[in-house]
Amino acid sequence: MADREGFGGRLSRPELLDLLGEGKDVSGANLAGISLVGLDLSGASLRGADLTDADLSRANLSGAVLSGAKLARACLSLANLADADLRQCHLERAVLQEADLRRARMLWVDMRSADARLANLTEADMRGARLSSADFRRAVLSGADLGEALLWDTHLEKAILQEARLVGADLSRAHFAGAILWRADLSGANVIDADFSGVDLRQTNITREQLVRAGSLHGAQYQGDESLRLRLLRGLPPRKRRS
Repeated sequence: MADREGFGGRLSRPELLDLLGEGKDVSGANLAGISLVGLDLSGASLRGADLTDADLSRANLSGAVLSGAKLARACLSLANLADADLRQCHLERAVLQEADLRRARMLWVDMRSADARLANLTEADMRGARLSSADFRRAVLSGADLGEALLWDTHLEKAILQEARLVGADLSRAHFAGAILWRADLSGANVIDADFSGVDLRQTNITREQLVRAGSLHGAQYQGDESLRLRLLRGLPPRKRRS
């Protein structure tokens, strides 16, 4: 394994490629601002590396180890991150538009204010992730695990969350308008002021107690008590049950 303290400052693109070509572990390297556009970095070990402001658009990072790496404001548009290890990564304000993140390990990742529009996060493990104010519009999150994740004011309009797991997640003020939540599990999730406009919730695991706390259910469909459903759609509080 390469000496993490032996790189002697920020690595240039040629230096990095030489090290990777020799099979070296570049964990902890300073790669801030580097351009790695379109490069094949599949399986590379970049654990804890500083890739702040780096350009990794269209790069192949499938199976790469990036746990604990700093990727704030990095560009990863159209990058292949399938099966990558992104645990505890710092991706604040990063751009991941149309990135492939299928099956990526993203536990406790920090993606606050990141742009992941149209990204594919099918079966990604995002438990405990910090996703507040991030943009996942039209992203695919089918089968993704977002248990205990923080999604305050997160944009998920027209996203596909089929069979996604959001158990115990904080979805307060989240925007789900037009999203697909078929067979998604929202048990124990905080949906205060969340927008479910136009969402079909008939096959979603969500309770009436949660629904009455949502911000908007305009045009939504809910399987259950018809009188409750109609009152919710009209913005009226549920009637109290008689004891």
